Amino acid sequence: MTYEILLVTVADGVASVTLNRPEVRNALSATMIGELEQALSALEADPGVRVIVLAGAGDRAFCAGADLKGMGERGTTLQARESFGGLARILEAMARMTTPLVAKVHGFALAGGCGLAAGCDIVIASDDAVFGLPEIKVGLLPLIVMAPILRSVGRKRGMLMILSGEQVSAREAFEMGLVSRVVPRVELDAAVDALARTLAGYSPTALGLAKEAATTATGLEYGAALRYLREMLTLVAMSDDAKEGIAAFFEKRPPRGSGR
Repeated sequence: MTYEILLVTVADGVASVTLNRPEVRNALSATMIGELEQALSALEADPGVRVIVLAGAGDRAFCAGADLKGMGERGTTLQARESFGGLARILEAMARMTTPLVAKVHGFALAGGCGLAAGCDIVIASDDAVFGLPEIKVGLLPLIVMAPILRSVGRKRGMLMILSGEQVSAREAFEMGLVSRVVPRVELDAAVDALARTLAGYSPTALGLAKEAATTATGLEYGAALRYLREMLTLVAMSDDAKEGIAAFFEKRPPRGSGR
C-alpha cells in the first residue's frame, strides 16, 4: 500500500512506519491517523512482518500530538466522536496485535504522541527525548492516552503529568516506566535496528502469545493469572516453533521459526 503521509517499508521481517510531517513535528492529522490505522492492520496481516518500528521523521520530534489547527473543525457531536475515536481504535488495535511494536523516540513525544509511544510494547528513546501531556494548558485533557500511560507509569506519577502538563526527560521517563531503554541520540538508529532484528529472528508464535499473556494476565486476580499463564505455557510448549527451537539448541544452530 502507498500512503500520502506515512512512510512504510518492510525488509527482513522488520516493518518501519514513519510519521512523516516533520514541518509540524509530526502532528497527528485526521489523514495521518487514518493511514496509521490502515498501515498497522495491513502489517499485522502480513506473515512476512515479524516486528514493527514506529518512528517520527525529521530532527525535532517523534510526534507532538494532535494537530490543533483542525481541532475546531469537528462537525456535529457525532462526527466529533468519530474523529476522536481514531486514536482510540489505533491504541486498542496495538494492544491486540500479535506483532511486537517498538517505538523509536527522539525529540518531543507529547500529548497523543506520548500516548502513541506508550501504546507500543517497547519504547527506545534517545537521551534528548522529551515526554509530556500538555493538554491541560489549553483547556483540554489527554483522555484517550490516559489508558496506555496510566498502565505504564501508575496513577500517582501519571496524574502529575496529566494535571500539571509538565514535561519529563527521557531518563525520568525511563525511571517511571514509560520508556524501556535510553540510548545516546547518535546510537538510536543502531540500537533500534539491532533490537528489531533480534525480535524478527524469534518465534512469531512465542512473540504473539507473549503479548497476549502480558495484556491479559495483568488484569486478572493472582491465582487466575497463574492458571491462565499455565494454559498459555502449554500452547507455547506444544508449538512447532518451540520444538524447532529446542532441537536447534542441541544442534548448536539458529532456530528457524515458522509461526506454527
